[in-house]
Amino acid sequence: MRAERRSVLVVLVPLVLIVLALPLAAAEPPDDRGFDPTGVWYGQHGPLALMRAGDTLSFSYSAVFGATAHLCDGIGVAGFVGDGRWQHVDGEGTVTFTTRGGEVTMETTDGIASFCGAYWPGDRFVAEGWKPAFTCTVIAEKAHFLVVGPLPPAPRKGYVVKGDRVEALGLVNEGSPAWLLARYVGPERTTAGLLERDALECHEE
Repeated sequence: MRAERRSVLVVLVPLVLIVLALPLAAAEPPDDRGFDPTGVWYGQHGPLALMRAGDTLSFSYSAVFGATAHLCDGIGVAGFVGDGRWQHVDGEGTVTFTTRGGEVTMETTDGIASFCGAYWPGDRFVAEGWKPAFTCTVIAEKAHFLVVGPLPPAPRKGYVVKGDRVEALGLVNEGSPAWLLARYVGPERTTAGLLERDALECHEE
């Protein structure tokens, strides 16, 4: 009889532990932002620089497409909308970035892509055409992050100080050699934006 009771307890204890664990697992929502695509990607029509920070995806894009060589020259920020998708919205339309399955896609999902114009077919980027961010050290006493958008960029409140290390990418859109797309991972939050190239000492580019 005692042996039977022991066997029942052996079965019940793991079941109780599993039941207790279920509410804890359900309370933690899955991260559906997809993988972190930070780096420079080389796609069907041109290069794309991406820097992810929280629910934002900063980008710089340059491309040539179509029989008459239309140009794309884009820079901005896309916001997370769920299921590995990010959207950049302006007065002319919506461009959706998808980061799933180890690849990145860009497509127009409303209106037109303002930085490419009409008839842009979108773009696709695979892992074979990816380069990671490089590391830089801040050499200025203080360097403010700048808005990722039309140049020259406006300053933001966030900043880094001398000795801080950041991840950085060269911008691929036109007329932007004075700034780098950068990300600082702090103890509580991650900040991304443009930083002046002269404020940084970069260890590889």
